[in-house]
Amino acid sequence: MFSSTKAQNLVRNGGFEDYKTCPVKMSNLNKDAEHWSAPTLGTTDYFNECSRTKLGIPMNFKGKQEAFEGTAYAGMYLYAPKDYREYIQVPLSETLQKGHRYRLRLVMSLSEKSDGAVMDMGAVFAEKPLSIHTKRQLSHRALTSQIVQTTHIKQFSAPHFYDDRQNWTELTMDIVAKGFETHLVLGNFMSNAATHYLDFKNNDPNAEGYAYYYLDDISLTYLGPEYQPNEVYVLDHVNFKFDRFDLQPKAKQSLQDVFEYLKKHPNLKVSISGHTDDLGSDSYNDVLSKERASSVAKYLLGLGLEKNRISYKGYGDKVPLDTTLTDQARRRNRRVEFVMTEFVDE
Repeated sequence: MFSSTKAQNLVRNGGFEDYKTCPVKMSNLNKDAEHWSAPTLGTTDYFNECSRTKLGIPMNFKGKQEAFEGTAYAGMYLYAPKDYREYIQVPLSETLQKGHRYRLRLVMSLSEKSDGAVMDMGAVFAEKPLSIHTKRQLSHRALTSQIVQTTHIKQFSAPHFYDDRQNWTELTMDIVAKGFETHLVLGNFMSNAATHYLDFKNNDPNAEGYAYYYLDDISLTYLGPEYQPNEVYVLDHVNFKFDRFDLQPKAKQSLQDVFEYLKKHPNLKVSISGHTDDLGSDSYNDVLSKERASSVAKYLLGLGLEKNRISYKGYGDKVPLDTTLTDQARRRNRRVEFVMTEFVDE
């Protein structure tokens, strides 16, 4: 069994537990499962223990399989003759943040009655739900011809064929969001000719069989910002109150994200700069800005960041983001910035 993440799942009804109608007919995912739909003419299936038809669990028209968790899952063809494909799509609970990292995870199992197995499973994110009039694979050309904006096709890394018919196989991928993604689409976006296919029944390389998979426990969780070396970043939620240098609760979460990123990238060090608004004397602002940078540095050190990987400096009001003399401008200027650079252990 795999450990479930404690972070918020942005995929609605990721375990397929919520349903509008107990499944009776095949190819009825759109009408049966809450939030899920098929973005093409491919007829994806919905299975639930409540069904007394061939869409039940564990026994159904494709064989026998218990749910990974709960009492339901989806099923679809990832490979079939004449490039026939099935897909599933779902709205996310929030729009993804540009430049931030997320982890997509799912489990799937090959049905007992499949002719073969594949090692091609992919994902696409879209700004709106897709509705494409085709039964064939959603190629790059098919996706880019749509009015709806989509990401490039992203493939799960596959060390071997997904050929386990008894157990569930876990797939994960990390993505960096573009900032428009509100929907997730899953399936095999390759043609038959491009798909890695293992035929169980026929040694003929030109033979086209069927590979049908059950899918369950689909999640998308937030990992944190994606930082680039030598880029200047303003720390989120680290805008100080007037004349103060103590950290607010939301600021501590932003610093936790920075710390986690640095922990995963030991080749990077961080330089922190504190800034004030234009109120107060130059000497006072120099001290206050240094205290602001120091409070951030001390918090990162307290989390466990090595001392030789962190430096800080105060710049007073010498480097404002906004030169207009308004309260809003002054709030923006009361900030802490940081830059990550390559770290050389001396």
